Amino acid sequence: MILEIVAIVLIVLFSIIAAVLLIPFHVKLYGTFSQSARKFEVALSWLGITIYRVKPTESKPKEEKKKPKEEEPKKRQFSIGKTLELLSTVSDSVPAFLILIRSFRRAVHIQHLVMDFTFGLGDPADTAMMSGYIWSVSWILNFIPSVSLSFRPDFEQVKFDGSIQAEARVRTLFLVIGFLRAYSKNPFRKLIKEVRSRR
Repeated sequence: MILEIVAIVLIVLFSIIAAVLLIPFHVKLYGTFSQSARKFEVALSWLGITIYRVKPTESKPKEEKKKPKEEEPKKRQFSIGKTLELLSTVSDSVPAFLILIRSFRRAVHIQHLVMDFTFGLGDPADTAMMSGYIWSVSWILNFIPSVSLSFRPDFEQVKFDGSIQAEARVRTLFLVIGFLRAYSKNPFRKLIKEVRSRR
């Protein structure tokens, strides 16, 4: 009898884990932003049930206050040897990063992404140059049926405001498999330990 109960519990747990890994989550994002305020709403749903939601709340950029000299934390000493070692570990971890990128591409399916914004750098020449860079990328992205990117340069003032709407389907199975494959690489494990130790 006890073995049957244990078997049933294990089957139920396995079914729940399999469902979480195989059935995709839906993520919705809507937001407006400007230099003075930002307003975002995020919703995460699974099987048509909203399990997480961030209600739209306006947030204004916080002004940084200078702390008194006695409260300032001590700066960590810069070590060239440790920095070079960290860069070497990052370089060795490139295959693991590629695995993560491929798994992310398989796990996340963008159903639609609409972004519209206006920006200005305060200088017409700089704004025009930046517009050229953005145009060189935006026309490629607009070939993707689910992506729409539009922007308007403002040559008169410093400005950055607009809106974004996005909806994506995320299957966690590929993310878990990708992370486990990447974590099996020794340089990636070493990089994670190094980053955690520097906190």
